[in-house]
Amino acid sequence: KNKKIQVSFAKHIDGDTARFSLNGHEFKSRFLLIDTPETVKQGVSPQKFGKEASNRTNELLSNAAVIEVQFDNGDRTDRYQRALCYVYVDGKLIQNILASEGLARVAYVYRSNDSLVAEIKENEQLAKDLEIGIWSIEHYVTKNGFQE
Repeated sequence: KNKKIQVSFAKHIDGDTARFSLNGHEFKSRFLLIDTPETVKQGVSPQKFGKEASNRTNELLSNAAVIEVQFDNGDRTDRYQRALCYVYVDGKLIQNILASEGLARVAYVYRSNDSLVAEIKENEQLAKDLEIGIWSIEHYVTKNGFQE
């Protein structure tokens, strides 16, 4: 149950979304429990640190020898039909990497899809303490996202 599934990187979208391929089938995945500043959302100007988050995700996925996705216990897709997954690059959780580097905030925490929230929050706290990335701009991160 909820085993890691090895996938291939198909296409980069932004900091918290990518396309993967499994057995010849391509699907879009939204990374569980994190939110990165927007770069491609319709009607939203690119936000501060959005490009950095997007580039870092692309770099991590492009350079990984092994990419795995893992579902949690709750919904497996969102209202946009994106797979809701934890994403591992060479055994490391991409959500932890982005949070610890100040490129993502913990967000969209829903019961049954929150097994790793404490771990990701610890990594987020490291970035907060160092005031790096999104945490380097006072009042930029809000409970609803990012404000310009």
